[in-house]
Formats: sequence, C-alpha cells, structure tokens
Amino acid sequence: MANIATIVAGLRVCPDVVTAVADRQMLEITMRDLVGIPDANRTAGNNSLWIAFDQMGIQSFLGDLIMLTEDDIMNLTVRPTRAVGHPEPIPIMHKRRAVIVVATYHHFSRLRGASLDMRTFPVELYDYFRISHYRHDETTVPWQVELPSQVNAKALFLRSIKPNSKEYKVLRDDKSWLPFRESLETTVMSHNLLTMILPPFKTDPNTGEFVIDPADGELIPYEPDDQGLDELQRTWFVDIWLP
Repeated sequence: MANIATIVAGLRVCPDVVTAVADRQMLEITMRDLVGIPDANRTAGNNSLWIAFDQMGIQSFLGDLIMLTEDDIMNLTVRPTRAVGHPEPIPIMHKRRAVIVVATYHHFSRLRGASLDMRTFPVELYDYFRISHYRHDETTVPWQVELPSQVNAKALFLRSIKPNSKEYKVLRDDKSWLPFRESLETTVMSHNLLTMILPPFKTDPNTGEFVIDPADGELIPYEPDDQGLDELQRTWFVDIWLP
C-alpha cells in the first residue's frame, strides 16, 4: 500500500465539537465497513451484536464504544427480545473486530495527534493494522496517554543526557568549518541525536538514499517513531544552542 505516513497525514480529524449524529454515524460506518455487518442487518434489527449494543446502551462511537475495554466487548451477550426471541450468539469475530476497531482508532489518532473522524477511515489501513501491527496480548492505551515505552524512552534520555553547551564547539570562522562539523557530528552521535541535524526526509535503511513518494515524486517527510521523545530531544538540542 502507499506510504503510511502520507496516508496518516491525510486522515480526517474530528472538529472540536462532534455532534450526536456524526458520532452515531461513526459507529454505524465502522461496524459496516470494518467489522463487516451490512446496514441491512442493522436496520432489520436481527444482528446479535447490534442487539447487544442497544441493550447495553451503546449508541455512538466516541461517546460509547471507545469507552469499553476489550473485556467489555468480548463479554458482550445478547438477550432475547420481542422481535428476536432466540437471537444467535454474537460471532466471536464480530467481537474481535470491534476490539480491533477501537485499537485502530487509538493507534492512528496517536500518530495523527488528534481524534480521528472514523466515518472516512480507509478499510485498507484498518486491514493493514489488523494484520501487521495489532497484538491481542497488548492492552489498548487511549491515544492521549503516552505509551509505557514512550515514558521509559524519555526517562532514559533524561537520565543519560544532561544539557551541557561546553560539549559543543563554537564555529569561530569559516576556516574552522571542517573540524567544527566533524566535532559536531561526533558529539551529536554520542548523544544519540543524529536525527537533529539530518535533513527532515525519510531515508532507505539499506541504501541511505532519500525515499521518493511514487505518487507525486516528492521526498517523503521524516516521521519519528516516538513523537514525544523527538519533541523532548529537539527542545534539549535547541537549549544547547540557545543557552
């Protein structure tokens, strides 16, 4: 599929205020496109997952569905109704896909840095996450909360590196450029901050060449794996040069 960073950058985010209608649409569309329950089954009132949603008061995506834990969803059961006296058990894959929908929302909202409007979320991106990245043994963390790995990475960085402008040489004149550059690169690498001075574009790990987006022929912007750590390192690096 196309470059993930490019797709993520183009994902639609929610406005500051999400209407009840839009929130309901997100639930209906994700259940149809991502979980695989046709609209006809929902409107007919005979789908067991939708019956369970109604019985549990789950009427919207942001307001209800993402508030549930994995156990909440996996333990959903359906009770008989007047219209459906003997409802079928909820298919395990419908439950599991609903869990993955919630994980998908939080994962890509974290990457996008904002709450996503799931009405237009690409099915192929959901499938990519479901097949290549999702792990059922990991707890889904809300997108606004830093992952444990991010917190640990920040703590490790702060413990191992202390701002010290004396370690960075000052460029006195043009004649000193070459030794200055060599000294700077060595110090930066020793602090594991090489990304601070590299061009802000993605490179091929095998060739070291810049990666060109085949869709438009442009260089692909560099996207750090850990946005929080990258921001911390950039703040630290700026403080060194502007004490």
